[in-house]
Amino acid sequence: MDRLACVDVAALPLQLLLQAQPGWLNVPVAVVEADKPQATVLFLNERARRAGVRQGQRYATALALSGDLHAAVITTSQIEASVRMLADCLRRYSPHVEPSSDTPGVFWLDASGLNRLYPSLQAWAQAVRLELQRAGFRATVAVGVSRFGVYALAKSYRGAMVCADAGEEHAAVRRVSLAQLDLDHGVRERLLALGVETIGDFLRLPGDGIRQRFGAEADTLYQRASGRRWSPLVPVAADEPQERTLHFDTPESNTERLVFVVKRLLDSLLAALTSRAQAVTELVLSMTLDDKSTRLERIRPASATLEAAQLLVLVRLRLDAVHLSAGIVTLRVSADTCSAAPHQRQLLHEARRDADAANQALARLGAECGEQCVVRARVCDAHLPSARFVWEPLAHVTALSAPRVVASRPLVRRIYAQPLPVASGFGRPALPMALSDVPGARRQTSDAELGPYIVSGGWWGGGVRRDYYFRHAEDGNLRWVYYDHRKARVFAQGGVE
Repeated sequence: MDRLACVDVAALPLQLLLQAQPGWLNVPVAVVEADKPQATVLFLNERARRAGVRQGQRYATALALSGDLHAAVITTSQIEASVRMLADCLRRYSPHVEPSSDTPGVFWLDASGLNRLYPSLQAWAQAVRLELQRAGFRATVAVGVSRFGVYALAKSYRGAMVCADAGEEHAAVRRVSLAQLDLDHGVRERLLALGVETIGDFLRLPGDGIRQRFGAEADTLYQRASGRRWSPLVPVAADEPQERTLHFDTPESNTERLVFVVKRLLDSLLAALTSRAQAVTELVLSMTLDDKSTRLERIRPASATLEAAQLLVLVRLRLDAVHLSAGIVTLRVSADTCSAAPHQRQLLHEARRDADAANQALARLGAECGEQCVVRARVCDAHLPSARFVWEPLAHVTALSAPRVVASRPLVRRIYAQPLPVASGFGRPALPMALSDVPGARRQTSDAELGPYIVSGGWWGGGVRRDYYFRHAEDGNLRWVYYDHRKARVFAQGGVE
């Protein structure tokens, strides 16, 4: 069974402010949008809340309510830097980490397969929480099986919480108060007037009228809480050092040649940054000289940029002004970056699928491994699952496919090339219950199997009759088996992932 975890570093900008101003721990504190009277209050601590300050108020109003309110601005770059730092910290405990794109400080982690590293998931969750605590952050860790479930639990509990299975998670989530979630205050008040206080109460409302009565935000929450809207874990790769290095065969000191070398390194560096929607805020030239000394030059453009020509002008001006004690033997070009601005992202090269390049790749595979190695499946009209498709040679890609957005998680059915006989002691599947949401399934008495789904035909060739079942194995996977009446034996046809 896949396990998912959610880490919530609550009110991350507020925690960053208190780290920068440790003397403010015992006074009302708020993070504001800007240092202006009409700026909006974004985050606040409990002392400010007790004084009557609320999120969304104007800074001037908050000061009128609490004369000793301490407030400051936490910039977007500071938040992004801390999110990257926290993500790197969490990758020590899981290789797959996804930071939330909406709420800074919320992270989803893949918690599967950690049983050989930690005695229990509870111990793993405690280790994650203590690691963040040592880094100076208060965090909650919740482990369960669903994306929304662990998020809701991380928002509503403190410490580390682990749900043993989906049933325990479902029961715990239904008890979570809507006040713990990021839901509009006006919507919460209207729900409270109807006696809706928890997620369980919320899910008892008719889903078809949520958007019309409470808006799109409440409808999105309902879809996620009910499981109708599903999204997979999308881990973000760790940031690689953005640098390029060149070793000279002989010491180099000519400015023209150095600029040409920097251009070559910079073009490669900017191409990598472009693919990640990042822009250069500072360029660093690290030079190792022939006399064993080092020289470090920092070049800052007026604003974050991806324009090589602009950066090269600044590099040339700096190199013309630098007096080196010896020639350069090693040159390293590195960059500090930030997210590219919206108008810069419009200029980024969009990755497109190239049908000609795909066909050339297929031709190379066919020439090297034989034409029979490049095939595709073609659906056929047949009774038996193993005969419903055939493999045919593929010489050309004729159409470009596009990913299809779906609301529910798709399942992949894998068919064995040859059915595998199951051990004789396994016996013919009993006729237990099939889940009610499987079309055509017969309602029976157990949740271990789904079926039977009967395939019968070919009486002119001796007759074929098979009873197909979906069987839940002990490892949590779903097996696809059938009972062959002619051979009086059970075979494994494949599996469902």
